[in-house]
Amino acid sequence: MTASGTPLAALVLPSAPPVTTAVAAPLRRPKGPAIGLVGLGVLLVFGPIIGGMFAKTAAGNQLINQFAPYMQSGALARDASDIHLIGAGAAGLGAVYRSQPIPPGQFPGLETFRRESTAIVGRASSLLHRVSGAQNDYQHVSRIGGFDRLPFLLVTCGIVALYGGCVLLAGRRSRVVPAAVLVVLASVALAVYPFVSDLFGGSQAGQRMLSSLAPVMTPHQVRQLQEDFIVLVDADGELSTTFRGVARPGPSATEIATLVQRWPAVSSDLASLTGVIDDNLPNFNSLEELDRVPRDVGLSGFGAYPWLLVAVGALSASLTIAALPRRHKEFT
Repeated sequence: MTASGTPLAALVLPSAPPVTTAVAAPLRRPKGPAIGLVGLGVLLVFGPIIGGMFAKTAAGNQLINQFAPYMQSGALARDASDIHLIGAGAAGLGAVYRSQPIPPGQFPGLETFRRESTAIVGRASSLLHRVSGAQNDYQHVSRIGGFDRLPFLLVTCGIVALYGGCVLLAGRRSRVVPAAVLVVLASVALAVYPFVSDLFGGSQAGQRMLSSLAPVMTPHQVRQLQEDFIVLVDADGELSTTFRGVARPGPSATEIATLVQRWPAVSSDLASLTGVIDDNLPNFNSLEELDRVPRDVGLSGFGAYPWLLVAVGALSASLTIAALPRRHKEFT
């Protein structure tokens, strides 16, 4: 109302516009990468199991452990001394036979030893050469540590990838990021393991070790070593009993006496080495089967395993990142 008493006209204001909020673009879950991650997880879980990788890597680890005493420099030097002693004893026996009238057939074990000693010493020297040649590579392989962990790493990464793939494909949104982080961490651990464990150098050394020992680690070689050992045992039995005193005093008699005196230690070394080779034939075959798996697909045997771990880790991490939900913008 104005001062003169006239009522004021009603004020009409325009209606306020409605308050609106922007609608967020919907989240889209890429199904392809998530399905690929699930498939990779299944392959990593069941591949090592179906392929017998657990048993084969355990067998390889057992071979490495059981050969440890025989791959030391002291043991190899002792083997070389044993072979030299056998050769010297055989030479001394041959000199006695040439210088003394010993009737044929009087000492059948010694005659067999004389006849086969050159071949026996040659085979033993070849064996020692093979084993000594593999020593450095063996030491490198033994320093890897936990060779039988490889299938456990693959299966563990597979389980994590399988879980993460399922969550990324159809899990609750709140679990997506934690699951993805878990898969990426497991993938990085798998890819880094060959570098921190020296698996690159160790796998190459293992490949060379297999090549060096392959001619030795056969049933035929074991049978030949056992037959040679029997010849040596028979010869020592006659040298230490019926032949004793037959050889005239001199350098040849001294060499024969030295062989007889040191035979218990020599026979123990030979029997132990033959035994460890025989016991580990199945383990060696398992290692060769592991080496053949990459070769069957055109890769380089043992040397491919470190790169396989790196590739699997990188693939798993890449699929996980690609499977993360993204905003999907719709254009009209």
